[in-house]
Amino acid sequence: MKFSSVFLSLAVISTAGSAFELNDPKKNDTHNLVWTGHLSPDTDSMTAAIAAAYIYGGTAVMPQETNPESRFVLEYCQAEAPRQLDDFTDKQVGLVDFNQKTQLHKTIDPGSITAIIDHHAIGGSPVNLAQVAAIDIRPWGSAATIAADHAASLNIILPKQVACTTLAGILSDTVVLQSATTTQYDRDYAVKLAEQAGISDFHSFGEQMLIAKSDLSKTDAATILTMDYKTFEYAGKKVGIGVAETLTAQQLTDRKDEFITAMQVYKKENNLDHLFFSVTDTKNKQANLLWIDEADAAVAQAAFQGQNADGWLQLKNVTSRKRQIGPAIQRAVEAGN
Repeated sequence: MKFSSVFLSLAVISTAGSAFELNDPKKNDTHNLVWTGHLSPDTDSMTAAIAAAYIYGGTAVMPQETNPESRFVLEYCQAEAPRQLDDFTDKQVGLVDFNQKTQLHKTIDPGSITAIIDHHAIGGSPVNLAQVAAIDIRPWGSAATIAADHAASLNIILPKQVACTTLAGILSDTVVLQSATTTQYDRDYAVKLAEQAGISDFHSFGEQMLIAKSDLSKTDAATILTMDYKTFEYAGKKVGIGVAETLTAQQLTDRKDEFITAMQVYKKENNLDHLFFSVTDTKNKQANLLWIDEADAAVAQAAFQGQNADGWLQLKNVTSRKRQIGPAIQRAVEAGN
């Protein structure tokens, strides 16, 4: 199945001769082009970068180390890991899975950004583009889904390994198609990519991914806090939201004191106005939210109605930072300023 694609080219002040073309890759100069996701990269950002590099040329890279789930995906799909790039100086850069400058690697010059493929709202503090760029942002469940649609629209057949990793990106960000963010596009492309990858039961694949990201018993609290973490800017306030999606939530909620200590250190070191951490129980579809001071408590109380259990705010049927946790916190912060 092919879906019609609408590519938005955003023209701003520019000295560049021509814009990057998402609908006609042959026109692009991909010399020195890299595709990267956000800081604290997750599986969707990694796999969308891999897909974009295959479709448009260039190289998939990561701004930081990949997480356990992503490493499992690479092994399962027998795919080559994108290299970690510590310096983006003099690179052409395509962004996938984000558009916020607070999530941008510090060495990326906004003037070098040629394209953005994303599924998040343009809010808070988006990157300030200094040249013509191609932007495709859709309210779908994952950036990987959008990349898959690009391939289909361009009649590009993804090789088995890339189809497998792209499928993984969809399954990861939609929690195996169970998240509130899941769309019919995600479901349809999951089926199509599973066929291309030769995976007969992609739900089983997704469950194995959840298991791979769930065992954090030997990982320190500071690492878990930032393993799936994003900084936002709401009403001029720097707001950090970390998430740990797991099938074994009790294993993490029992470590509340460790997380409080880690959050106190991280909030101070990064000059955050607010910091929240969610242990998201993917089995029972519930977020368990934690904060560390009165300012954060006031925001949480304005944003959510839930039951307090041993210092964690339990939020039933809340599983998505993008669709549920983030927007609620944004509204509360903006209302209070």
